[in-house]
Amino acid sequence: MFGTGNKDNPLNWSFRVGELFGISIRLHVLFVFGAIFLIGRALVSDTGGIGLSGALDALISVAILFLIVLLHEFGHCWGARRSGGEADEVLLWPLGGLASVRPPHTPKAHMLTTVAGPMVNVMICTIVAGILVALGGWGAVPWNPFRGFLPINLNIDTADAFQHWLRVVFGLSYVILLFNLMPVFPFDGGRILQAFLWPRRGFNQSMMTATYVGMVGAIVLGLGGFFTGATMMIGIAVFGYITCYYERRVAKMRELDGDVNEFGYDFSGGYTTLEGQADNGGKTPGYFERRRQAKVEAREQREAEHRQKMEREVDRILAKVSNLGIDSLTTEENRILAEETKRQQGTKSS
Repeated sequence: MFGTGNKDNPLNWSFRVGELFGISIRLHVLFVFGAIFLIGRALVSDTGGIGLSGALDALISVAILFLIVLLHEFGHCWGARRSGGEADEVLLWPLGGLASVRPPHTPKAHMLTTVAGPMVNVMICTIVAGILVALGGWGAVPWNPFRGFLPINLNIDTADAFQHWLRVVFGLSYVILLFNLMPVFPFDGGRILQAFLWPRRGFNQSMMTATYVGMVGAIVLGLGGFFTGATMMIGIAVFGYITCYYERRVAKMRELDGDVNEFGYDFSGGYTTLEGQADNGGKTPGYFERRRQAKVEAREQREAEHRQKMEREVDRILAKVSNLGIDSLTTEENRILAEETKRQQGTKSS
């Protein structure tokens, strides 16, 4: 049963496949269609007959990919919870996964939440490489950093099926790691760059810089895909460029509205806040609707924090006036008091 998002929008079609550690696992229909396509293509052999062996290999590869992506996203969920935040849902879709998490609004929490995903892939590659070395020596590890865009070589001759599938695990995990470390939103590399710049430049300016770097990186990736004939790389580049462009526009709008706060807002793009059942007839809001809700709630939270701060400051200023008189106030304190008086008058008149 489709349960995420508006059924009229295929981009939100997904279904629940289970739950682990209190985290709902959902599968996007495009992931299923992609898996069916790969298995179906492998089923038809080069001679035009039925290749059951190839279809079985494709099925196992899809299952391995599913598990690796799931573990990667659970790494993000662990990072969010470890930093004191929340994690509620994982969605697997054709370009990887989306973890719906809510880390605290701090650079450290966002960094931990982001880095935890790629670290899962590092652990997988390290463990699998260790097993391969123990079984067949260093040459059994299908890693070659001099192979340009694809430093994985799965064409190593072996009669051992177990070692073959270990190489597939290593290769898929390593490729996922490389793509996620690209400094392009919504991949982890872009978010790591933004979290790194956040304490130095503030949330909004760090987002502006990270998205600009991401747009340039997407162009480079797209050119690489064009000259090497890698269609999927071009598709990822287009997706990354559009995401960076969207996030950059949001940052610019936030700056123009004066809605800039160093604590920023929840993950968007790859990692969004899951709000559960919205007031829409029992339907769960879709991916883009959750993004909008997260931004609205984060803005309201910042406004509430600002109001509380101003109220405390006004109370302090009034106490100072009571003890030392109005002449004791500084220029800044007079300005704050005048603005608060004007705001309250405007509230009463409305």
